[in-house]
Amino acid sequence: MADNNSPDYKALFLQAEQRRKEAEEQQKQAEERQKQAEERQKQAEDKSRQEKERREQLQELSRPTTFVEFLRHSHDLLSRPLRVETLSRSTTGKIPLPTGKYCPTRLEHWTDCSALQSELFRSVYSYLQLTPAGAPHLFLSLPELEGLGRRLGRKPMSSE
Repeated sequence: MADNNSPDYKALFLQAEQRRKEAEEQQKQAEERQKQAEERQKQAEDKSRQEKERREQLQELSRPTTFVEFLRHSHDLLSRPLRVETLSRSTTGKIPLPTGKYCPTRLEHWTDCSALQSELFRSVYSYLQLTPAGAPHLFLSLPELEGLGRRLGRKPMSSE
């Protein structure tokens, strides 16, 4: 004879199974939320690091240059872009007398020019490299040199 007061074991088992599945689903959702939170945190850290690197690069670019950097950048940004206009566009006619101006009356060969130039360079270089912390940053920054190079290279040189 069947007892009407006995529990429905099949229904209890199905309820327990349903609760277990819901708990597993909640656990998966919690793990997914945790993973997403970690990914957002990682992205925020990456963005912060990239922003810091960008600021450091901008600061490095905008700092004044050392003597050696100034010479190298001047050569690349000022000397190389210079262009000379064609002869047909150059000054023509008589050249006026240099009244009130210094003007050489004779030209002589300067035999020790390169030796004196090298000596002068070494003197300036050693003077500017004396600081224990390295070379001082005393000259134009790279963006300033680039702007100057653009202005000088805008049109070819055509007259005095």
